[in-house]
Amino acid sequence: MVFFTCNACGESLKKGQVEKHRGKCRNCGCLSCIDCGKDFWGDDYQNHLKCISEDQKYGGKAFEAKANKGDVKQQQWLERIQEIMKKPNISPNIRNILNQMSSYENIPRKKAKFQNWMKNSLKIYNQTLHDQVWEIFAEATRSAPVNNQEKHQKSENSVAEDKSEQTPEAVEEHGKKKSKRELKKKKK
Repeated sequence: MVFFTCNACGESLKKGQVEKHRGKCRNCGCLSCIDCGKDFWGDDYQNHLKCISEDQKYGGKAFEAKANKGDVKQQQWLERIQEIMKKPNISPNIRNILNQMSSYENIPRKKAKFQNWMKNSLKIYNQTLHDQVWEIFAEATRSAPVNNQEKHQKSENSVAEDKSEQTPEAVEEHGKKKSKRELKKKKK
């Protein structure tokens, strides 16, 4: 959430409270973001959606920005939607809906929320269209996890290979791994 300070009276405001405050404070021509310190004249504050985090602000040179897990998933979801739009076997009506959806950045990934989003954002109330569009997405998501499963299996195989490359001293005759104490005693 972005917070602003009124440069006229010094009051701290949430983004949603700015319009109400501008009605009260006559000299409110400029707002400053509390986190980044930028000044916003007039209605420029409305474009300030995200700001720097405390870690960025106070982390100094050692700060490393981490990708937000939700943003990564959302970007993958949007990429799948873009891939689906390129397929030739989609009806024109659904292609039109997909084109409308491409202008949105936050498309739900769960069926019930997705259908509710289509009703509220796209103003599409036809349940059969909801089901058709969702089925196309479900098909795309079924094909994507196959690649993830292959990657997971490869990583498990490499871990198994690492275990098989253990030194013979560490493995007893019965196939059990010796403890560190036993290995130290054996070396003495």
